[in-house]
Amino acid sequence: MHEPYDFGIILRDLRKSKGYTQKRLADMLGLSVTAVSKYEINQSSPPLETLRAISNIFNVSIDELLGTEQRGKLSTTGLSEEQTDIVRKLIASFRNNSSKNKKLSPESCQLLGEIVEELSK
Repeated sequence: MHEPYDFGIILRDLRKSKGYTQKRLADMLGLSVTAVSKYEINQSSPPLETLRAISNIFNVSIDELLGTEQRGKLSTTGLSEEQTDIVRKLIASFRNNSSKNKKLSPESCQLLGEIVEELSK
């Protein structure tokens, strides 16, 4: 187990959980592999803009990256990219549904149907 504030380990764990290589993450961030490697071994710290980009790539808050906020995580391990995309869309739909009642929006119902169809293949 790692210390909750160890940015390098948190970044490495997030990267590996997505199956990304350091090169792939570096390419996504427009950085060198050396920069990503230095972040992961805590030899250097990313600037705020890079932290923002990392948080967007992994769909976590900057607080989570820095280890100051622990939120429940939704693992998509073992799902295909298509299945993961459907789950992400469903989460976004739930977040966007500002209705006070607990009914599902038509979009959420459609996405749930897609999930059932995809997972039953």
